[in-house]
Amino acid sequence: MSRLTALALIALCFLAALLIAINLHQNQKHKAELLQLELNASEQDKAQQAALLEQLYKASSDNDAAQADLRSSIESVNTALLKNKRAMEQLKNESKEVRDWADTRLPADVIRLRQRPEIASGAAYRDWLSHRDSLPPASEPSQDQRRTESVD
Repeated sequence: MSRLTALALIALCFLAALLIAINLHQNQKHKAELLQLELNASEQDKAQQAALLEQLYKASSDNDAAQADLRSSIESVNTALLKNKRAMEQLKNESKEVRDWADTRLPADVIRLRQRPEIASGAAYRDWLSHRDSLPPASEPSQDQRRTESVD
């Protein structure tokens, strides 16, 4: 092999090595860019997660405050209810008239009107309202009806 051919082979090898190095460099650069994009996306995800955690913490705090308010309201309602029950008992103990009135049974229609099923949602309430029985027809006309009939 001549010296020129040897130099050409060395030059080709050098050129091939240079192309390989350039290709490796471009691959490394591309990998670095991809890693940077992933890092940025990861940081954005972290920021979004931090914002969501902050919102959840605020909602939890608001919920705790609302529950405390509800407990306080329930306590005041229970206190007022107990006070009213004591006042009713005191009235019943003081007056035979009130005691007799309180011990009287309600009329059957009133008892039926006060009976309701346990209702868990608005839809169930609407359904109950639309399907419940109406009051039975009166067997006798009311006092007002009697008066108008006797006038005619």
